[in-house]
Amino acid sequence: MFFKIILSVCFYFIAIIPAYATPLIISHRGGSQNFPENTLLSFSESLKIGCEALELDVQVTLDGVVVVYHPDDLKKWTNGSGSISSHNWNELSNLDAAYNYKSEENFPFRAQNLHIPKLEEVLHSFPNTLIIIDLKSLPPKTLVQALIQTISEEESKRLIFYSTNSEHIELLNLYKPQWKTFEKRDLTRQRLLDLHQKGQTEIPLTSSPIGFELKRNMTVTETFALGEGVSSLEFHLWTPQTISYLKKCDPDIFLVLFGINTESEWEEAVYLDVDAIYTDNPCKIIKIKK
Repeated sequence: MFFKIILSVCFYFIAIIPAYATPLIISHRGGSQNFPENTLLSFSESLKIGCEALELDVQVTLDGVVVVYHPDDLKKWTNGSGSISSHNWNELSNLDAAYNYKSEENFPFRAQNLHIPKLEEVLHSFPNTLIIIDLKSLPPKTLVQALIQTISEEESKRLIFYSTNSEHIELLNLYKPQWKTFEKRDLTRQRLLDLHQKGQTEIPLTSSPIGFELKRNMTVTETFALGEGVSSLEFHLWTPQTISYLKKCDPDIFLVLFGINTESEWEEAVYLDVDAIYTDNPCKIIKIKK
């Protein structure tokens, strides 16, 4: 049960989370509804209020530095523009990472010395924290190789890797099979659809964590001889029956719900008895939990 852990100050120890305990709260990008996402401030504040783990996004600069940033354009949050991959680290290090983070009508975090952090800076700043790393930048091989150069074997023991792109996970599994990754999203989606429709699935379980949104808008395409019919539907693929099936197949399986930001969503996550949740609104979720 590698993931059902709390990290001590000086060393790692395994503490089994009791049955029916409330889910582990993972601050998604450091809680972007409360703080400037993917900054040292957001991670620090999330842990201070009671989050038990962090999730962050990584990309690679033009000169091969792994940095923590999510969007494909710097202008989303910073006073810069263009992609991460088109800039050297020295250029990025001077940008204001919270320049465009807006709260109501103000920009309260501008000029607060918040920069785009290097991944290694985050790891060193929070050495005893479980961290989930979402692999974003393309091509996948460039990012995976940069991660391998950045992360030590000892450091990797408290990390879990995720990506919506299967190639990122495949390459990481190839080069570093001992590093823990989420199940590939394509497999998870198909597994949950199978269970939703048929109550069973032929996709074998592995020891990988499984994560997916509590609710997800997806497009259904119906093919006819004369064309296609397309509908957009909000799917709720997690059900008590699905959870029960998966835990019966593997009692140690680690199930994570994405997008838990309201009281009703938190209550549903607790009811479903999942192991962990991602939240963009940790201030609210922590308050509800207490």
